Amino acid sequence: MNNIRQFSSKEDIQEQACSWISRLDRGLNSDEKTELDAWLSESNAHRQALLDAASLWDDMSVLNELSGLFPQPSSRQSSKKRNMPKTAVWGIAATFLVMAIAVGVVVQRTWLNSTPEFAAVTQKVQTGVGEQKNVTLADGSKLHLNTNSVVTVDFSSTGRNIVLLKGEAHFEVAHDTSRPFSVTAGNNTVTAVGTAFNMQYVDDNAFELVVTDGKVLVKDRFKASSSNESLFTKRPVAEEGLLMFAGEKATVQGKVEARESMSQNDIDDDLAWQQGMIVFKGEPLEAVLAEIGRYTPVRFNISDESLRKRRVAGYFKVGDIDGLLSALKSSFNINYEKVTETSIELKLAKS
Repeated sequence: MNNIRQFSSKEDIQEQACSWISRLDRGLNSDEKTELDAWLSESNAHRQALLDAASLWDDMSVLNELSGLFPQPSSRQSSKKRNMPKTAVWGIAATFLVMAIAVGVVVQRTWLNSTPEFAAVTQKVQTGVGEQKNVTLADGSKLHLNTNSVVTVDFSSTGRNIVLLKGEAHFEVAHDTSRPFSVTAGNNTVTAVGTAFNMQYVDDNAFELVVTDGKVLVKDRFKASSSNESLFTKRPVAEEGLLMFAGEKATVQGKVEARESMSQNDIDDDLAWQQGMIVFKGEPLEAVLAEIGRYTPVRFNISDESLRKRRVAGYFKVGDIDGLLSALKSSFNINYEKVTETSIELKLAKS
């Protein structure tokens, strides 16, 4: 008898839990129920991961299936439950609400080297499709450049100026009050002294801004003054622009729109690409495939319109196209056909 067990990483367990939730959503056969029972009995981490995955979605259709996997309450507990108001009972039931779908993510890439690059005072830095880079700038700031991205670096004795021309970048800014650190994208500039923030183009002029540490000043590049008083005082100067603080996210296109506060978990999910992961939290399948398209030349065509809005959630490793196709087939009953080397057609399998 082979007693050797392979220990799974946290990401592997999360991926397995997402896969089980999606199977529960479509209904388990007897063999799958036996397999799931065995998986749950292997580790408390498996049980917790399943509950964590379930908390992503409000889908009552699988409530009975999921609750049946866990021990039933004692008679005393049942008595208490009967005496609870309905709102409390539904509150408990909500902990078992279930997510829908788990798939892999496609990336054909040159992964981050263990030794970072060093940028000159004036330099252009870029990545190809599926490539990422860590770069240490001349002042000690850190630049994390995502797939298919381009920035220019221009440092002087009075300022540190970056232009994000394309793609996505995360900046960890070295503190220097005498030389503000400014990143220009589209119609705006984002200025900081010692902080960290992420910028991603969402169309030709608009970008998504996530402040991960400190504060930044968002300005209209055509109206920006030479002063940065707002960064060094407690009172913002209205004419200067808009201050954003750590834990905030917004879409910037001339004006700052859809501004919201984020939890640390939300920030970690947004920046998971730096660790070779992508996190989906219920986006439609067509949006997921569009995001995947940033990392690979492969393009997907969805033949069945009904699949376009199918929701996707889970933690996924980059660089696994075969895993993606396998997950689509096992979790969604979606078949695929490789039309060319860079074109794949997806369609609902016939029952």
